[in-house]
Amino acid sequence: MESGILNMIAKYMIADRLEHFVSSDKQYQGTQEEVARLDAQVAQLRLSREARLAIDRLLCANNASNARYSELAYMQGFRDCAALLKEIEP
Repeated sequence: MESGILNMIAKYMIADRLEHFVSSDKQYQGTQEEVARLDAQVAQLRLSREARLAIDRLLCANNASNARYSELAYMQGFRDCAALLKEIEP
């Protein structure tokens, strides 16, 4: 039961609240601008369709991996917080 509740809370926090928090972060905005700059730079290379697709697939797989890692870290933070609260409960 605890795991189900924690997962529901984490999903809500990731889907709704975290997006707002992250999108207002200056450092995150800077990295997004860098991604856009590099994307434009790669577009100017006039790569073949096959090369562009290979790069796109690589980046998509990397983004999915990073997103899952972040989600798991966020959920683990909730679990750690719940364990800490249980431990210090009088």
